Amino acid sequence: MPAFRYRAMSAAGQAQQGMLEAPDLDQALDRIHRMGLTPVRLEAQGTSQPNSRAIPFLQKKVTPRDLILFTRQLETMLDSGLPILSALEILHAQTVQPKLKMAIDRVRSDVEQGSTLTEALYRHPDCFPRIYVNLVFAGEEGGLLAQMLDRVATLLEYEAETDQRIRSATFYPTLIVTELGLAFLVLIKFVLPRFASLFRNFNTALPLPTRVLIGLSDFFEHQWIPFVFFIVCAAAIAVVWSRTERGRTTIDRIIVTAPIFGPIFLMTIMSRFSRVLSALLASGIPIVRALDIVRGVVGNKVVEVEIDRMRDGVVAGQGLAEPLRGSPIIPPLVVKMLAVGEETGAIDKMLLRVSRYYDQDVDYAVKNLSTAIEPVLLIILGAAVLFTALAVFLPLWNLMNVFRH
Repeated sequence: MPAFRYRAMSAAGQAQQGMLEAPDLDQALDRIHRMGLTPVRLEAQGTSQPNSRAIPFLQKKVTPRDLILFTRQLETMLDSGLPILSALEILHAQTVQPKLKMAIDRVRSDVEQGSTLTEALYRHPDCFPRIYVNLVFAGEEGGLLAQMLDRVATLLEYEAETDQRIRSATFYPTLIVTELGLAFLVLIKFVLPRFASLFRNFNTALPLPTRVLIGLSDFFEHQWIPFVFFIVCAAAIAVVWSRTERGRTTIDRIIVTAPIFGPIFLMTIMSRFSRVLSALLASGIPIVRALDIVRGVVGNKVVEVEIDRMRDGVVAGQGLAEPLRGSPIIPPLVVKMLAVGEETGAIDKMLLRVSRYYDQDVDYAVKNLSTAIEPVLLIILGAAVLFTALAVFLPLWNLMNVFRH
């Protein structure tokens, strides 16, 4: 008969664990209930965790939807007064996503052994991003874990919705540019070589656009292996460089200063920064400690440098707004609102207003993203079509003139 290991709570609130035999899981649960216990954990003896032996990179990734659902459920249970271990037990039992299920079980085990929830989550970066862990840490520090989990879930939902809107707005331009690239490759691979052999039979100078395309065609015909090798090496070097401090800072600076998309990303970061800092200050966390926590939440090295300036300014007695005056990254609106908040003693309320303002701005910018991209797309398409037409038809025109003479 199968054996089951159980962990349960008695009516007096004492934890008990042991082994019992039963034909199946349902009858094992019945036996535990007849013992006057409330089951917390029950598993067949000798069974392994799902997918524990699976190859890591072949496992299905944890999606934002999975993380949002987990966060919402955990927040609801904690807000209802359920102990965190019991909440994690229930979430482990009902989670379907294999990778997240295994991570929840390990988090529960770490918490049971004395780790904080932040420390337990930090050990699973493939399931819980750094920003997520830092927000949970902020909740634990302020004694408002359930409230912070609610804000985390709201933030994840908002960012997932914004990401989906950006994908929808850029789908058509991306499709057009991809098709244009494929058409260009077909042109230089199959069409131009035939024209090139025709043009070379006549003693006439070829126009510059035609020479450029023929040169590209010859290059890809004879040098494609070194070219692919160069691309692979360059990509590997770029990945390694992006993981360095200087590389990450450079990339983050490009992200917030890039045309069209840069302002959207910066507004999203400012909204997150303002909302989290407002919540920390409202919960009574000292401002220097709050800045240390929010530094790990913004997810951008360039903005982190500005937050360090704020913290140093607070320590030096300059306040929050003064160190940011003239900053090339932090918008003037944030600086002015911080200054007003310091004067009125309501920094948390002002920051919350800043967050709401940028949320509305991001919504407006995303809705008008297609309108902003269309002129750039038309210029690229027009230039590509014009260049290709000149490359193909100018030599034909020259040949016609040769035949006339």
